[in-house]
Amino acid sequence: MYLDELRDEISKARGKHPSLSTIWRTLHCTGYSRKKITREARERNLDKRAEYMYQIGLKYRPDQLIFVDKSSADIWLFLVEWAVAVV
Repeated sequence: MYLDELRDEISKARGKHPSLSTIWRTLHCTGYSRKKITREARERNLDKRAEYMYQIGLKYRPDQLIFVDKSSADIWLFLVEWAVAVV
């Protein structure tokens, strides 16, 4: 969960609007830490990827392939690098 999301939840539940630094200090004092967000897909599987590449190589020539990267990426993930996690 991101700090701004937590602030929104606090605002909805309590009607208070704490600063992000206040939320972070409170979380840190209670045992939470920051974790770097990784961008690795959950469904990533090296064996399946190798099999797919092998099958594509059998069916198509390189000049027949077009690659599109991040066609459905969420721009928010590129703007933030840290989230809160329990230690």
